[in-house]
Amino acid sequence: MNDFPFLKNGGDHLDLLLATSEIGIWELDAATGLALRNLRHDQIFGHDTLLDHWSAEIFLGYVFEEDRERVGTLLETSFNDGIPWSFETQIRRADGVDRWISAKGVPIFSNSGQVAKLIGHVIDITETKQNEDRLKLLSKELNHRVANTFTIMHSMIRHASKKTSTIDEFAETLTERLEALARSNRVLVAKEAERSSLHDILTMELEAFAGWQTRVSITGDTHVWFSGEASEALAMIFHELLTNAVKHGALSESSGEVAINLTSGVGRQILIKWIETGGPPLPAKRRTGIGSTILKNAMREEGTVGLDFATDCLVCEIVVHNSFLKETPDKPIEPSTPMVTDDSRVSDGTLSGQQIMVVEDDPIIGLDIADILRSRGAAVSGPFTTVANALQAIRKTPDAAVLDVNLGRETTEAVALQLSKHAIPFLILSGQVDSSDLGGGFGGASMLSKPFREQDLVNRLIRLVQ
Repeated sequence: MNDFPFLKNGGDHLDLLLATSEIGIWELDAATGLALRNLRHDQIFGHDTLLDHWSAEIFLGYVFEEDRERVGTLLETSFNDGIPWSFETQIRRADGVDRWISAKGVPIFSNSGQVAKLIGHVIDITETKQNEDRLKLLSKELNHRVANTFTIMHSMIRHASKKTSTIDEFAETLTERLEALARSNRVLVAKEAERSSLHDILTMELEAFAGWQTRVSITGDTHVWFSGEASEALAMIFHELLTNAVKHGALSESSGEVAINLTSGVGRQILIKWIETGGPPLPAKRRTGIGSTILKNAMREEGTVGLDFATDCLVCEIVVHNSFLKETPDKPIEPSTPMVTDDSRVSDGTLSGQQIMVVEDDPIIGLDIADILRSRGAAVSGPFTTVANALQAIRKTPDAAVLDVNLGRETTEAVALQLSKHAIPFLILSGQVDSSDLGGGFGGASMLSKPFREQDLVNRLIRLVQ
């Protein structure tokens, strides 16, 4: 039955359109002050069936108090001056639920030129508003993280320059810590962008240290979330602990092991204890480097870190002030195939005589890649910053290619398809979170995430052209 009698001649198509579009429509009579509506209109305001009558005064009763004067003035002005109007406002429905609506209306004039009625529609835009709020939050969080990342990088450079004695050592130290930052960012840009899982953080760092997972045991519930700041700090801390364990601590000895114990503290505190056993004796005098500095200061206001250098083991106690339960069942962290393997173990080789095409729109990154490849004997074409130029360069049939995925507003998927068509191997070099985000044209290609190590880039390409 048509519950909107003045649209009886509108036909079934109009009824279907109104039903599927979730639009509430109304017609307000100037003489009586009463309004006709369809059922969806009253449902938006929390009613299962049509009310007996509706008016501007009834409508304003649902509008948040701080918005009533503004909305009421718009309606009154439309009646008096005959001008269209539109607004967005919050309402409290009949069932007590707060929602956002968007409303628009226009006056209909009588033969004498007076406003006879207003007609319009109303839409529930709560989800749109929630998405807008989330985008604002993420934008604010992103701005904060970018500024914080640059500050961390500045501090890393300053500390590394003081604690290293050669350029190569400085470069290696800085590169390793930038990689740790990049890995933490991959966790932080997941769906739960404002919080990250301890399980994901530990998995991420253990995968970066391929081959050591079987000598690291984890007990306790890892399925808890932390704030972005705490997650970033924990990623850096675990990177420093693993690096030290592999180079100087328990994992540098064949019998050494690491135990990570997780327990709940007061309130939402999480207590994490890192215990190394079976490693070499710790020296009586220890040089304080950037690693120790990061461990002691990384948590900032998010928690505390304590180090105990016993004679036979290292114990690190981490307290995180606030955690959040994650709604997933407990499951142990198991060794898995690493996302990025340690390519430094590949035997040194050259790219002498190889023609490598580079497609990268960032000038600094593009020049850096070109310099690295030329230093290994390759002839480099590019860097190309547009898809059109890259497609043209393929006609010279390079031996291999390095592709960034995003070039401004376009992607290099068309380039990847042409390279595959000509059986030219290529390496994807991208800041994408994972390969599932890439288009189908990139399927099956080798992928190296940014930032990358020089040796990893060279070794991947050597494998492609062999």
